[in-house]
Amino acid sequence: MRHSNAALLAGLLVLTLWLGGAAAQSDGTRIYLPLIVQERQRGVSTNLEADAATHLGGAQADSGGGVGVTSDGSIVFGGTLPGYETRQVLIAGTGGTLLVFDSSGREVRASFRVGDSINDMETSAEDETVICGHFGVLALDRFFARRWQGDDGEGQRCAIGSGGTVAVLVGGETFVYNRAGTTLGRWSVGGGTANDIAVDATKQQVIVTGFVQVSGNLQIPFIRAFSYDGTLRWKSYDFAAGTPNLGSADTRGERIAIGRDGKLYFAGSINGGTGVSIFTRDPKDTSKSASDRTVVTDKYTDAFNVGSVKMLWYARFNSENGELELAQSLLTRRSGDRGNSIAAAAITADSDGTVYIAGSAAAFIANRDQTSVAGIAPGVYSGSDAYVLVVSPDFTQRYSWVTFTGASGNGGANAVAVRNGRAALAATLNSGAFITHNAIQPLPGGDKDAYLVVWRGGACRIRESAEPKNQRTKEQRAGSKPSTFEVVLSLR
Repeated sequence: MRHSNAALLAGLLVLTLWLGGAAAQSDGTRIYLPLIVQERQRGVSTNLEADAATHLGGAQADSGGGVGVTSDGSIVFGGTLPGYETRQVLIAGTGGTLLVFDSSGREVRASFRVGDSINDMETSAEDETVICGHFGVLALDRFFARRWQGDDGEGQRCAIGSGGTVAVLVGGETFVYNRAGTTLGRWSVGGGTANDIAVDATKQQVIVTGFVQVSGNLQIPFIRAFSYDGTLRWKSYDFAAGTPNLGSADTRGERIAIGRDGKLYFAGSINGGTGVSIFTRDPKDTSKSASDRTVVTDKYTDAFNVGSVKMLWYARFNSENGELELAQSLLTRRSGDRGNSIAAAAITADSDGTVYIAGSAAAFIANRDQTSVAGIAPGVYSGSDAYVLVVSPDFTQRYSWVTFTGASGNGGANAVAVRNGRAALAATLNSGAFITHNAIQPLPGGDKDAYLVVWRGGACRIRESAEPKNQRTKEQRAGSKPSTFEVVLSLR
């Protein structure tokens, strides 16, 4: 198991004492003192240091749909806000709303009406945005100007890659468009139910996940990669009925994304424990175990005393071929360490491989009552906690796992996005209230409300500068040479 403990570096601090006067300056005294410098790195924190956390919505039913972060740190929120009067209209409608915030999440810089509702959205590395809903799919340029619209049916999930390639799930079909809106491909995802889609532009492929009912009492996940014209390139899991070692627990592919590190990230669900599921096996060959790539750190990543709860399993894959690289189970715990349910509505990763997962959790996440958001402790559990989980690239540390429940707040997160450490989350409040901080709307508007949180870092980045630290392996750090620092003190 890999660890990310901070290394201690030895060094010398050279103090040159100038005693004043010309003679003294030519006869300085050097004093050598030992110096221990602790290398700074990301830390584990129980407090999510939010820049802003706010409700969004009026008296009608509002909801979060998607979120993005642009290259200048601006936050892009997509959701359904029927009572919100936008400044501009991209597609006429009643509630679909796109909001552009400053990097702190405290100021709305632009607002757009986008049809009746928004189901999903994504912002690319080139700051282009794709939005999908009942209106189909809408592509925007980096200035949020309308580029093109596709109306091939209601877009349930959508994704955009570098170069402006867009993929949309419409029922059981996939549509792929280039930057100009020309259709590159249209095909059926094949057998089963598709739940999410991702564009891997560097390899010119679209990746879809979902599940297949292989027998009357068993579901298993699939991950399928297609070229833009619909040619199947590879698949993972997706085994035929009767294949040995499929397990006995229903499993599904729920969410999939290409992280900012270029890797493929997957979030799946298990009805029952990991040990009786297909996720214990290699995704290419069920005769092989996946235990050598599965990280277990504590009782929340070890699926014992589970019963039939719906729990989470997430993983990193090589998008070139669908090979599993690293995986981990996740569940919550009630009293007596009884396992409980948790679901993922979104998964992504930053450029260094730090993983972000958001969704809804039943009682209770780890150390729930000792966590906080902007220093504010969560309220009483009321049936469903909206949460975010931030995990180290090697899956051995939870940088943060917090809930946004305020006064008896009940709801779930819908989306999470990250870019260079700037992160944002969109959620939907069903009842009560969420935690707010520097909010443009501190109180819920009534009925259901949308919600936005913006923060910096993987919960907490203990850093002295904005430059990444601790990028070396443990062995490289151990072999580092002492550093020398020279400080000149002028005593007058």
